[in-house]
Amino acid sequence: MLKFKAASVMVAIFLAVLLTCPVLKAQTQNNPIAVFYLNKVLDSSKRGKDASKKLESRYETFKKSVESKERDLQKKAQDLQAAKATLSQEAFQKRERDLNAEYNTYMQNTQKEGMALEKAKDEAMLPIMEKISNVAAALAQERGYQYVIEVNNGGVFYHPKAVDLTDDIIKGVDK
Repeated sequence: MLKFKAASVMVAIFLAVLLTCPVLKAQTQNNPIAVFYLNKVLDSSKRGKDASKKLESRYETFKKSVESKERDLQKKAQDLQAAKATLSQEAFQKRERDLNAEYNTYMQNTQKEGMALEKAKDEAMLPIMEKISNVAAALAQERGYQYVIEVNNGGVFYHPKAVDLTDDIIKGVDK
C-alpha cells in the first residue's frame, strides 16, 4: 500500500511537470519584457567602438595637458617657497598672488574643457543611443515584446536568456 501511494505521488508529480512544460514554454515565448546590456552594445558594436576611440583620444590629450600644467604649477609653488627667504615680503606676496591667479585660470580652463568633453561625449552618444532605441523598438515589434529594458540601469537582477536582445541589438546597430 505504501509503495502504491509513493507511486501515485510520483505519477502526480510527473503529470504536473509534464502539463506545466507547455505553459512554461508559452510564457517564455509570450513574455512581454525583453532586456539588453547597454555597456556590451557600446563596447561590442562598431559604432560604439568608433565613438569610444574618438573620445578616448581627446580625453588622453586633455589628461596629458592637465598633468603637465599641474606639474608646472607645483614646481612654481616649490620655487616660490624656496625663494621665500630671499624675497621681500612684498615681492613674495606679489608672486604668490600671481601664482594663485594662474592656478585659478588653470582651474577655470580645466573645468571648461571637462564640460566640453562631456558635451562631446553626449553628442557622440546621441546618434548611437537613437539607433539602439530604434533597433530595440523594431525587435520588440517583430518579436511581440511590450517593453525592452536595459539590464544594468533598469535594475534587472534576473532574466531568462531567451529575452536577452543584446547580441541582436549589436547586429542592428552595426547595420
